[in-house]
Amino acid sequence: MADRSGLEITFRLFTQADLERYRSWFADAEIARFLAYPTDDWFSHVTGSDNARCWAAVGFGEAMFAEIQVDRDEEGVGHIELAVSPHLRGRGYGTRSLLAFLSGPGSVYAELHAHIEIDNAASLACFQRCDFIEAAEQGDDDFRLLVWRPRG
Repeated sequence: MADRSGLEITFRLFTQADLERYRSWFADAEIARFLAYPTDDWFSHVTGSDNARCWAAVGFGEAMFAEIQVDRDEEGVGHIELAVSPHLRGRGYGTRSLLAFLSGPGSVYAELHAHIEIDNAASLACFQRCDFIEAAEQGDDDFRLLVWRPRG
């Protein structure tokens, strides 16, 4: 997908080479606050499980600037998380990455759920800009459940 900025966004499955770069993002307090640190067990989960996938969003040549993880539950629903490189946050990279993902690798999911902390205004806004709708039923006072389904 090429967006208006001319940034070509492609996705590749997350690799060992991406792990150290991604871990470096956790020096940022906001990322460390909202996401779990990518341990070796996490890496094994997202690269070796049939129900989990993790992609690196790349542009600028092959530089990873966002990470998207989806875990599929027993009902086939994908549970998605997105992280954007700290030095690129607030500049539309999250929205562009998520839109490209939804029209690319994410299009295989019939439904995606985003569980976002209620005080994570940037993530809530990003997912809402990408047609995720707040679910009528909320199961947790600390998180908002946003749901995406492809347009029919």
